[in-house]
Amino acid sequence: MKVLLSAYACEPGKGSEPGTGWNLALALAGHCEITVLTRSNNRGAIESALQSLSGSKPEFIYHDLSPFFTGLKARGILSTQAYYALWQKSAGRAIPKVRELANYDVFHHVTFNSFEVRPGLLRRFPGARIWGPVGGGQRAPVGLTATLGTKSRIRESMRSLRVIVSAWNPCLRGALESCDLVLFANSETRNLFRNAKLGSSSEMIDVGVDPEQFAPTLKSGKGNRLFHASNFEPRKGTRLLLLAFRQALHEKRDLRLRLAGDGPERRTEEAWVRSNGLEYAVEFVGRRSHHQMSQEFADADLFVFPSIRDTSGAIVLEAMACGLPVICLDHQGARMMVDDAWGIRVKPRSLEATVSDLADAFVRLSGDGGLREAMGASARERVLENYSWEKKAEQLKSHYDACVAVRTRKNGR
Repeated sequence: MKVLLSAYACEPGKGSEPGTGWNLALALAGHCEITVLTRSNNRGAIESALQSLSGSKPEFIYHDLSPFFTGLKARGILSTQAYYALWQKSAGRAIPKVRELANYDVFHHVTFNSFEVRPGLLRRFPGARIWGPVGGGQRAPVGLTATLGTKSRIRESMRSLRVIVSAWNPCLRGALESCDLVLFANSETRNLFRNAKLGSSSEMIDVGVDPEQFAPTLKSGKGNRLFHASNFEPRKGTRLLLLAFRQALHEKRDLRLRLAGDGPERRTEEAWVRSNGLEYAVEFVGRRSHHQMSQEFADADLFVFPSIRDTSGAIVLEAMACGLPVICLDHQGARMMVDDAWGIRVKPRSLEATVSDLADAFVRLSGDGGLREAMGASARERVLENYSWEKKAEQLKSHYDACVAVRTRKNGR
């Protein structure tokens, strides 16, 4: 079976969407003939990584806009989202003839995962069409936006309105309805299109993990080491985490919180920690490479994922693969990844109630070594059963087979 994989974001050694594009392509290459359409900007890293690999490998088609547009993007004049939309519109230049597209059995769009920009080659592709896992339909709980600054609250409100309006965009709905299969990365995005006339749909987390790179280590601490990592955007919930941690310290003074990453809100949060006299318990360690994260997980007892808006979160699966229990909000992709058997999910309610529930979870789990051990083992087992890149490739291959079979029957072949 020949598959054309659309992965704008695709780069070895990276996390988030670039890691998703790369790792899925490698895993799928063991099951199908994979050709990846991606950015020319990724070519150097990709070609270098391919040289060190053995076995089945994907092929790549590289495409980018003219130096004029790439220059605008590099200078920040053209946003990533705007550049991506233009890239998709121009993707037909990479494979200009329909008869070339006919060489493939399946077109599968993977990254970016947002539903708001339709894949450029989707409507032209003559074979089976798959889009997803697609996300972006999730919105920040209104009760928790109080943790954001005024500008961020306004931006979140505007984004929520845009999501609702975009869901009724006839071009986007038409693109989704033209697919043989739409995979949704969370229930919020699926519900957004519950009235669309989709061919077939299912839910699948958009991220995966390498369980060999992220593996459990023997824990020798007191269970008091909480870990969180993000790019310090307002929607990542760092302030919510800090509020809950401050409250938990009143009951369990020996708790410690380590925060990895960098971003626009880091200095603001560092200042908040200082103003509240929490420097003794909270440590900001800066950006960590994808490989350095393994050691961070090894040094932690619990992982906290407080995002108030996130399609999913690859870092949750990485923590689970390392045998860490996860404390998160009970919504969006986190709800799909985390179960009561390997974590604690806190219902988003009012800010005061959510802070209190998170604090209780910190205290409860840090104080119960047996529960942490059992949850950590279950988390690792769940990753091996469902979320490794190989397992995801097997699941996708089954979807490919089913979609091609339906197409074949419809075409009377």
